[in-house]
Amino acid sequence: MKARLIVAVAGVIVAGGGAGTAVIANAAPSRPAAHVTNHVIRAGERGHGRSGSLVIHDPFAAGTKLMKIEYHLHDGYSKRVIIPGGAFVATEDIAICGVKGERYPDIGFIGTGLPCKPALHKVEVFYHQHVGDLIGRFRPPRHEEVTERSHGHGKFLTVGHIDHGALMSVEYYWASGEHLTVNLRGNVLVDHTALFTGPGKLSAEVTRNS
Repeated sequence: MKARLIVAVAGVIVAGGGAGTAVIANAAPSRPAAHVTNHVIRAGERGHGRSGSLVIHDPFAAGTKLMKIEYHLHDGYSKRVIIPGGAFVATEDIAICGVKGERYPDIGFIGTGLPCKPALHKVEVFYHQHVGDLIGRFRPPRHEEVTERSHGHGKFLTVGHIDHGALMSVEYYWASGEHLTVNLRGNVLVDHTALFTGPGKLSAEVTRNS
């Protein structure tokens, strides 16, 4: 699949009960607490198409290091990324990067124009674009789990390909004890995820691309 991404995704979250906005399962106070755990939010969707960008605001993670992240896909595939020692992550997870339109035969990607650096995570399990559909890589669905360890430094956690099946949930584990779970409907391929830990409300939204 040739991914279609939205690069400028900051500032699109509107927390509340209106159409297309995030539904907050666990209410969050307006200011970050010193130690919080087990926040669960549901990502709303807006736009059209099957491909999209996920934007997450988590004020409770401000000033703390990200230790681990887990992805759970519709087809039973799960990926756990471990960050030894943790890292401060400002923007997280670009599915496909590289020179726009250029084919990378070693990984089977066509570049999207998004920068591949700086990258905290330099080792990635790659999946080819032709398996990118909503149902996923495995038919029938089966449990497939992969663990990776990050290497390097920079603001980006992952430069890799995770959209071979619709994303059902993503979990973040922070050094402060915060555990954030974002649940999705599972009918969109998430090509780009931006994570913000500044002031605001705990919220998430998927902007779908045509």
